[in-house]
Amino acid sequence: MKGSIFFMFLFFISLQTVSAQKVLLIERRGTPVTQRIEMYEDLTFQLKDDKAGWYTRTILDLDPNAQLIFLGDSWISVNDIVKIKLKRQRTLVNILGGALQAGGISMFVGDVWYTLAGNPEFSQGGMEFGVLNFAVGTAIRKLFAPIKYTIGKKRRLRVVDLTF
Repeated sequence: MKGSIFFMFLFFISLQTVSAQKVLLIERRGTPVTQRIEMYEDLTFQLKDDKAGWYTRTILDLDPNAQLIFLGDSWISVNDIVKIKLKRQRTLVNILGGALQAGGISMFVGDVWYTLAGNPEFSQGGMEFGVLNFAVGTAIRKLFAPIKYTIGKKRRLRVVDLTF
């Protein structure tokens, strides 16, 4: 008896209409793989003919018919967005840069330790090489880890309504 009530409950829930899900897609020409940005996520973008730089706003609503994005206080057309920066970053670059930073710090600290202990022959150029490793690791992470897309000939931005 309990099982049949449970299945009836599931049946009536399944009869309810499923609300549509609106997403912002970054499509690349020649491949079916897309990047999805869903509603209520932060979007970091640059506008066309705007020299102010990067804006970060939360996507509050999407209009697939007019291809508009509601970002906080105004609707912005998909065609006005030139570049997008994702929150997600490249993993391999972060691992490599982090390893260089950690190695540089350990070399610097080891050289300082041997110098203070009175054994400078064990650390020839360790401070300079440690600082150099740390600087290279930081530069690699800052330059190559963020994922940025330029919207144009190869990539396009599109608002899609996915109904089930």
